[in-house]
Amino acid sequence: MNEQNKLLKMIQNYSFWVTEIVLYLDTHPGCRQAMKHYRKYTKLYNDAVCQYEEKFGPLTMYNNRSDDCWKWANEPWPWEL
Repeated sequence: MNEQNKLLKMIQNYSFWVTEIVLYLDTHPGCRQAMKHYRKYTKLYNDAVCQYEEKFGPLTMYNNRSDDCWKWANEPWPWEL
């Protein structure tokens, strides 16, 4: 597995955990342990996305960081890898 695929897998895993924790927090909003995990996995997710996008381009249309061209359409789509 190459670096790009490894980063995508990490992003998918962190996204899953953040979603699961959010669902738990919807019914247990005062749980400090869940909030601790939410902060941890949100940071891991954001860091992995930043690392991916620095090396391979934007993952979503919202993260196009170029002012002079539209990179989102020029890169391979994440599911095409």
